[in-house]
Amino acid sequence: MFLLSRAPHAHHSVTVEDEVGYIQRRDRPKPWIARYRGPEGRVHSKSFRRKVDAEKWLTIEEGKTLRGEWVDPTAGTIRYAEWAESWLAGLHNIGPKTRAGYESLLRSRIVPTFGNVELKRISAASVRSWVADMTDEGLSAARIHQALRVVRQSLSVAVDDGLIVRNPAAKVKLPRVEKRRQRFLTAFELSRLADECGDYGPFVWFLGWSGLRLGEAVALRVDKVDVETRRVRVEESATEIDGHLTFGPTKTHETRTVILPRLAIDRLELDGKAEDDFVFTAPRGGPLRAHNFRRRVFTPAAERIGIPDLLIHDLRDTAASLAISTGASIKAVQRMLGHASAAMTLDTYGSLFEEDLEALANRIDKRYGDALRDDARE
Repeated sequence: MFLLSRAPHAHHSVTVEDEVGYIQRRDRPKPWIARYRGPEGRVHSKSFRRKVDAEKWLTIEEGKTLRGEWVDPTAGTIRYAEWAESWLAGLHNIGPKTRAGYESLLRSRIVPTFGNVELKRISAASVRSWVADMTDEGLSAARIHQALRVVRQSLSVAVDDGLIVRNPAAKVKLPRVEKRRQRFLTAFELSRLADECGDYGPFVWFLGWSGLRLGEAVALRVDKVDVETRRVRVEESATEIDGHLTFGPTKTHETRTVILPRLAIDRLELDGKAEDDFVFTAPRGGPLRAHNFRRRVFTPAAERIGIPDLLIHDLRDTAASLAISTGASIKAVQRMLGHASAAMTLDTYGSLFEEDLEALANRIDKRYGDALRDDARE
């Protein structure tokens, strides 16, 4: 409710009937006090030097209410650190690794800058300045993207909850991320790498032909492998956080079955293992630790065969490349890799299919060309 009430003298006191509208108090630097009752039932006020400004403010607030854009002006006083903690606690659809990443970014990059700032005081300019500081510091563009994504997501929820009117981080531009060129090993290179990895050779060989994510392979148990049918049931994934392994669902929260070539399944060393044992283990037993494997085995082996920049994830790309090179369809590669959609597979590996277009055209010519040319001559 937006009404006008005016005091007849300098020391007018506001009563319940006068609680909305605006009044004049001539003994103040800002004599015009505008008041209105918000949608939540509380009275809000603001002082102005001129009556016209008080009227304008009331009109704006009334418009926000009618359009459903009104935000409690006292709600945004919560400080970002407190809000971030509440926001993070409310995220139930993210994995432990993602949560740990958010916590790390909040602790190291976000809270030191915005922790003591009220939500309503965070501006687009302050976010841009924060991004510029990280860039000047030499932080990687990818890390800056991750940090800004956390700020954007947390402030977006603050908008949804009516704490602030708009998200100040929504349109902040980011430094360009140089996308790393995909690395696909040939079957020969994969074989050499597996040999260089010694006792871990079967693990590398398996990753290069199955397309399983690293965590999925680490969590794989013997009873999920059917050697006779060459089928592997992927139901679980392992995540290493601060030296501790946690086990949970796959990245897409879906199970899938991968059918391996015999040359891959035959290298698995399953003799003497119980059904609940891990297929791949550390030297002293127990689940394989990705960090140790990468540092002690994988990277040195890749350097020895002349590919020093190789990543473990490149083995997943290699599996996709080898499958596509032998004629696998988009849908087949999608199911093998466990992608959420064929579109995602095409976005990731579309260039490999494009390179096969010439071979496809040649096969079409070989199958149909002569017959159709003969038919045309008749």
